[in-house]
Amino acid sequence: MMSLNQLITLSIGALRAVGERVIDVTVGFGRVMSFLIVASGNGLREPGGVRAAVAQAIIITSRCALPVALVVGPIGAMMALQSLTLMRTFGVERQMAPLAAAIVIRELAPGFASVVVAMQGGAAIAAELAAMRLAEELDALDVMGLEPRGLIAGPRILGAAVAGPLLNALAITCGITGSYLMAVVVLGVPHTQFVTSLPEGISTSDLWLSELKTVVFGLGLGAICASAGFHCQRSTDGIGSAANRAVVTSVIFVLVANYLLNTALFGLRGGV
Repeated sequence: MMSLNQLITLSIGALRAVGERVIDVTVGFGRVMSFLIVASGNGLREPGGVRAAVAQAIIITSRCALPVALVVGPIGAMMALQSLTLMRTFGVERQMAPLAAAIVIRELAPGFASVVVAMQGGAAIAAELAAMRLAEELDALDVMGLEPRGLIAGPRILGAAVAGPLLNALAITCGITGSYLMAVVVLGVPHTQFVTSLPEGISTSDLWLSELKTVVFGLGLGAICASAGFHCQRSTDGIGSAANRAVVTSVIFVLVANYLLNTALFGLRGGV
């Protein structure tokens, strides 16, 4: 049996550990937000900054397009398989296509597309900036009077924000196509029924909100990954550590932000 003093000591230690963790997360959030504002603002003001951001968006999109298609397409097909099996039991087969469209556009496409960007594009951003830090290229820019955050990190952050909606559109197309192939080609749902009932589950605002979410996710994960690479340890191990930390943190950010945004946009009005 523990004495009262031992119990108090353990409780204080646990509270201290939790408090230190909360402080670390808060400080880290503030550091990333500050980095995002400075890097993005300076990146837009730099000569050729918009062109560099577009070039980074093309690079990120090309890196992530195939993984997004390979992830979201099969998930859309599996969702159609599982939901149609249940709906046929209750005789509401017609509701499968609207349900698939709503889930893909509101949840699956923006969430999974952004996670793939974080794992594929975000890791590359963190590793590139960490390698530049190790090679003292970022320090050289400072010595020359240039702003490395705006010149190097800014276009990558803005590029991730532009690539997000592009990949989200691809994810929506692949997810609904996967649902169509499974429902119509494999399970025998009439083509006309699927196509005519599909728009019943979504609206134009759903599409715009889905795209807007990926812009937010792109800015956030771009800033997290760029900040991790920019502030990495000056060692070869630091490059891998920065990339790993960036991916883990940005994936958690996307999942948490996706939940919060979905709750704010859909949950408070009953998911309609």
